[in-house]
Amino acid sequence: MMPALKAAEFEAATAEFIHVNTISLQLNSTRPRLGELKPGSAQGVKKIHTPKLSAISYLPDKRHLYAGIDTGELRLWDFSVGARKQAWLLIGSHKGSITSVLAVSASSRVNAAAGLVLSGSADASIKVWDVKLRVQETHVCVQTLVGHTGTVTSLVHRGACILSSSTDCTVRIWKAIEGRGMLTYPWFEPQAVLIKMSGWVTCMNYAASARVGDFGTLYAADAAAAIVKINPCIGDGPNVWKETSQIQWKLTGTIKDPKLSTLLAFSRVHDRTVSHIRYLPEEGLIATLAFDNTLRIFNAIQATLRCTVVNDTGGPFTGMEHDPVRSQLLVIDKNHLHVWDLARDHFVARKRISQHPLLAIFKSSGKGEIGVVSACAVDIWRVEQDLNYRIVPGGHTGPVIALHAVNGALAESEAQDYRVLSIGQDDSLRMWDPFDMTCLRVLKESRSELTALSFFAAGNTPITGHDDGSIRLWNLETGSTVDLVHHTNSVTCLVMAQVSDLDQLLFSAGFDGCVCVWDVRIGASTTPHLMHHWHAHPGSEILTIMHDPMKNVIITAGNDNVMKVWNARLYEQLGKHTGHIAPVTCLALDGNFLISGSEDCTVRLWDTVPASRDGSMRPAAPFQGSTLLKTLRGHKAPLRGMVVLPEAGHVASASSDGWLLLWDYSQGAVLHKFHHAEEFSCLACRHDVNEIIVGTMQNSILRFPIDDAGDEDPDSSTVP
Repeated sequence: MMPALKAAEFEAATAEFIHVNTISLQLNSTRPRLGELKPGSAQGVKKIHTPKLSAISYLPDKRHLYAGIDTGELRLWDFSVGARKQAWLLIGSHKGSITSVLAVSASSRVNAAAGLVLSGSADASIKVWDVKLRVQETHVCVQTLVGHTGTVTSLVHRGACILSSSTDCTVRIWKAIEGRGMLTYPWFEPQAVLIKMSGWVTCMNYAASARVGDFGTLYAADAAAAIVKINPCIGDGPNVWKETSQIQWKLTGTIKDPKLSTLLAFSRVHDRTVSHIRYLPEEGLIATLAFDNTLRIFNAIQATLRCTVVNDTGGPFTGMEHDPVRSQLLVIDKNHLHVWDLARDHFVARKRISQHPLLAIFKSSGKGEIGVVSACAVDIWRVEQDLNYRIVPGGHTGPVIALHAVNGALAESEAQDYRVLSIGQDDSLRMWDPFDMTCLRVLKESRSELTALSFFAAGNTPITGHDDGSIRLWNLETGSTVDLVHHTNSVTCLVMAQVSDLDQLLFSAGFDGCVCVWDVRIGASTTPHLMHHWHAHPGSEILTIMHDPMKNVIITAGNDNVMKVWNARLYEQLGKHTGHIAPVTCLALDGNFLISGSEDCTVRLWDTVPASRDGSMRPAAPFQGSTLLKTLRGHKAPLRGMVVLPEAGHVASASSDGWLLLWDYSQGAVLHKFHHAEEFSCLACRHDVNEIIVGTMQNSILRFPIDDAGDEDPDSSTVP
């Protein structure tokens, strides 16, 4: 048996969820429940019950959602009308909460219930409805099936038969009587109790493969985690029901169980009630969900457990759908949507898609689309696969603010350090393993929002800036911090600079327009302290800062649209670059070329001038820079990050329109283009692999291999 996996233990995702639409369900009923008092009555006002969904069935060909309500009503939502807020139609009612719904497509000509809707209830009855015909305010109830003595928990159909399960521990079969072909409706009569189980029968599933002679298989599970297998087949011998002179229903399990005289399909492996079961005949697999917070996959042919997946979100999985084309299961829990690859036995994607508990999942009408049902809405999602990027699993739960890819050796170690760090608005600092981008460490910030990120490699120290103006040096062993305070407003950018052979200093800048210089070494005789500060951009906010090691200068830029150049030792201004018509948000350097990105949606290339002529730290003559070489146009939204790829000398730029562009800036040409539906917020270039990582405002970290091109091209041009 394979060890239990956790839902978080999956590779970087190769599938992504694109939100298509939200349809609001107007659940509040205008009819009070039986026993509710009217406002103003002599006995006072009783709290009105809020209706809740209790069961659903979806017909993709008609785009009809049939839903049972805990008030006993069966309702219809018609999604074909396209309204975002859907008014419901009442089909009819039970005396108890509706616990199962089955809508049979009218195209199912071999099925006696074609075009009808079946509902099972806590009142122990099954009702058959004609949804095409209405009498006064409700649809016609064709027949009420009575026989169970407990809540009807699930319904399936096969040909002329209906199968039902119940908390009375039985599975019953009903068959349409013959000779009614010319009549409007079939008439179902009880045939047999297929099985009496040891616990409440909680779920069933029937399916058949396309193989000739396969009559299908019914699997049923109960609250005691027993799973039985019943087959309609041709032959003689012991059976639980004889459908025709040739076809008999037989229990075909092989596992002996002391709690049940009947042979089981599989050994009891779930610790709690099985809530969902799905037979996948073409795959030869059975998938089950249970209240022990697991998804289990069984080999249907060998009757063995194939794998167990524990939901690490702390709750049970609540529904699943099968994608036979990709051999995948789409699984939901309270808030997340997962994609499980049946061939490779791991999750390939996961996304938190709702703040409200998710109740059910169904295949929608659009290609690759699914519907996910919560208490008050249906969200339609499209699953896109075969992506030219990967999604880092188990990430932030708030927007990703900054990324940093480490390049260098740890102190007193020869091992190269290529870890990746990230910060988000979920108040977390996360460290990622460069091998597979699994999360190694999560450090939580409780005092002030994280706004900037850097890393002091010599001290193995992450450094973060905060919106209260503070800077924190993090101890990775203890999780404690050393605080540096001088800025009077949010710290927006941090950079470590090797200003001399002995001195590596931290430069910080922020909304107060100031630049601060810090010695961040921690030792027996050294404590982090402020060395110098100056007002670099009076009356403006600094948004980005960079160190040029070749010229030993500091470059700052912000919402005054200007880039200023400063001597990194004497802190004197050497000059400035002007030309952007909106705030400058990011900078990159490649030799003597400075590249800038702006909220004016352009990337600009500048020729820089050495800070000194004789190699000394003295400033040169009046700065002669501000030579604009090229203006690169391709983005249609503000630039959020930019890096130079060291091997090729190309520039990657990301903007809030979800475009990542790879430029040959010398030619002014876009080499590769990547697109994503989310809003990009930051990026970094990994130094150990050919990969760019991008953070988004929708909480994701994306991995783009820079050898691949995207599928869509934004307009791009170069202005000399």
